[in-house]
Amino acid sequence: MNVHSWLNALHIIAAVIWMGGIFVMATAAAWCAQAGGKNAPAATALAAFVRSWSRKVTTPAMIVLWVMGLAMVVAHGQMPHLWLILKLVVVVLLSGIHGMLSATLRRLAGGEIAKVPGMVSRATTFVIVAVAVIILLVVFRPF
Repeated sequence: MNVHSWLNALHIIAAVIWMGGIFVMATAAAWCAQAGGKNAPAATALAAFVRSWSRKVTTPAMIVLWVMGLAMVVAHGQMPHLWLILKLVVVVLLSGIHGMLSATLRRLAGGEIAKVPGMVSRATTFVIVAVAVIILLVVFRPF
């Protein structure tokens, strides 16, 4: 086994954990934003729990994904192909969604938000499309 295989395996493991965490964050943020009245205490508690999980698991997985991915690019020693550049753009967008969801959960856990950004309700759909695009780029390497 070479170093690239280990980097790639860790990269894929981190990606699965990160994507699962983003789905949970998006679902919890959307539910907490819609919960009101007598469900407000439960929504605040759920937001706090998911935020805590995200800080301990989801965010570190994102960091590992970035470090392993960049290490593979640097170890390759050449300018990445177009498919990889497009993949990096999608991963940057996913990182932004992760940050937006983290901020939304922080505010929801603190009881600060009455209305969340519109992207929160569409985050799950965006993540599904982004993951599909990444998988297609990696498998078929069209460019």
